[in-house]
Amino acid sequence: MSKAAGPLKIARKLLRARKFFNVITLLEQHEDEYRDSIDFYYYLGTACLYQDDRAGANSYFDAARRLTVSDQRIILAQAALFLRRGETDRAINYYLDVLDIEPKNKIALKALDVIEQKSKSTELLHEFISGGGAKKFYPSLGIHPFVKFLLVLVSVLLVGYAGFLTAQFYSLSHPVQPRADLSAFALSVDQRNNALQEDLSGEAYHYIMNARQVNETYDAARSLFQQHRDNAAQIEINRILHSNASTAIKQNVRMLMDYLQEPTFDSFTDNISYLQVIKEPHLYVDCWVVWKGRITNAQSSNEGFTCDLLVGYENLQRVEGIVPLVFQQAMDIDATLPLQVLGRIGVREDGKLFIQGKSVYQPRDGSSL
Repeated sequence: MSKAAGPLKIARKLLRARKFFNVITLLEQHEDEYRDSIDFYYYLGTACLYQDDRAGANSYFDAARRLTVSDQRIILAQAALFLRRGETDRAINYYLDVLDIEPKNKIALKALDVIEQKSKSTELLHEFISGGGAKKFYPSLGIHPFVKFLLVLVSVLLVGYAGFLTAQFYSLSHPVQPRADLSAFALSVDQRNNALQEDLSGEAYHYIMNARQVNETYDAARSLFQQHRDNAAQIEINRILHSNASTAIKQNVRMLMDYLQEPTFDSFTDNISYLQVIKEPHLYVDCWVVWKGRITNAQSSNEGFTCDLLVGYENLQRVEGIVPLVFQQAMDIDATLPLQVLGRIGVREDGKLFIQGKSVYQPRDGSSL
């Protein structure tokens, strides 16, 4: 049956594309295979009908009727053929046969109504038939593939335009709000002139900067904040916190941290790679990352969900590193599938890196990340 279904499926597509000659050429090669197929004769008869090969159409529809006497498609097609040939009495009888099977059949009711109206005048009926009026009752071919393509294209364009208008309306009704006023965080002349720790003997610093570098780094943190680049601002804040900057400036950047916002997958910017983080973990503490990979050693408890993130292993090729991943809520993560994690970088007391997870994207349909 699978072998027989192939040409019929192709023929149906060719009918939709109005390639009637191709349908006839294709199916006539397979008549021995389809001698018991109603669809085979129906498709052939329909193609002949639209080609105005009335004799061929009649022959194939008769062959279909020998296989079944109650298929409404065949009866309606024959009625349309008789109407095209001007045999209105036979057409009426066939439409009535359809109504015996389905009393509310719209095609039969419409055809009978048209025949009744046109039959009031021999001239009207002749004009209707010779003008191709019977074609409106021919078997439906469905939407032409090209028309369907145009409809899809127009729909896509309309959806895109509607999205554009929606975005424009949203932007007008929800203007981007300016960020917090950081004028209070502006460094005074005295703070700028005294930007460094006076005594460096009591603490180890990762970054030793001069006063100009401290001031520039501080200004960069404020500027990045105003640009909604909180992740990049956090890096500059960390640079100051791990430097020989003055206590006053460090207090300022700690207060600035309170204004930084947690990102989402959609709003996230300034990603940081795993290799960058392991080189200078102190510089990226409290920064957010989006890392791809897979998980292992998953454990669930009342306190949340923990696992190890195999960074870079989403394609099962190379593990860049293994980082503990911690969620403070229950998570449904499939260890057999790749995932993408949004989380905040942390460093434990023993100096080991971990990720405080916020969100996970894991396509379950096999699509790539």
